[in-house]
Amino acid sequence: MSFLKKFQLRMRIKNFNEFNESISGWELIGQNTMGPNYPEQKLPVSLSQSDTQILMGEDGEFYTYDDYQDLYQSYLKDGGGPLDGFTKKNLDIILSRGI
Repeated sequence: MSFLKKFQLRMRIKNFNEFNESISGWELIGQNTMGPNYPEQKLPVSLSQSDTQILMGEDGEFYTYDDYQDLYQSYLKDGGGPLDGFTKKNLDIILSRGI
């Protein structure tokens, strides 16, 4: 390794160490980096069913909550039993009855 390469490497390490020592802590992100009374902010890793008001039925169509309620009312009028909540399983039950 040439002298110039060694010098450049040493300067990069020195600059990084100076930068690392100058960080006040506000730039760091993660658990317990802002102090004991700072609220922890977590981003959801993925979406769940409770994060959306749209379901995809077994027929490949998208159904909003209002669409589901209309189908559910028709399902009940045609003699279907009560279902619990706006879920994909319940939507598929309604769609399988041909409503």
